[in-house]
Amino acid sequence: MNIVIAQNDRPESRLAFDWVLNHGTAMASSPTGLRVHVVLVGGADSPASPNYSSPTLGESIAAELVKVEISHTVHSAGHDAATQIIEVAESVSADLVVIGMRRRSATMKLLLGSQVQRVMLDAPCPVVTIKSPLD
Repeated sequence: MNIVIAQNDRPESRLAFDWVLNHGTAMASSPTGLRVHVVLVGGADSPASPNYSSPTLGESIAAELVKVEISHTVHSAGHDAATQIIEVAESVSADLVVIGMRRRSATMKLLLGSQVQRVMLDAPCPVVTIKSPLD
């Protein structure tokens, strides 16, 4: 089973990663039957940015996946997150895309659009979206 997961330093991104760790191996017949393709998204320069990805994020995610013996590939951040996620999903014949999403008002969704929405509509496979719980 091939799972593509989008990752940055946002809390909902971490929740999506934890979801893959908890559910991915159960969906595959064994951990060795699971391959995770991590797409680093964001690339903003400031840790204060909502789209920030630390320079070591890919390394730390890879280390966690090695620890639990899950095969993986880490893909560097590109300029357009939605396009990159969709392209990786297509190229690896993904069975599932998992992406974290932050809560936004209806007005903000209308004004800004949504990378998550593009992935949900254009991905070649099912998409699981993970939202952080309400505070």
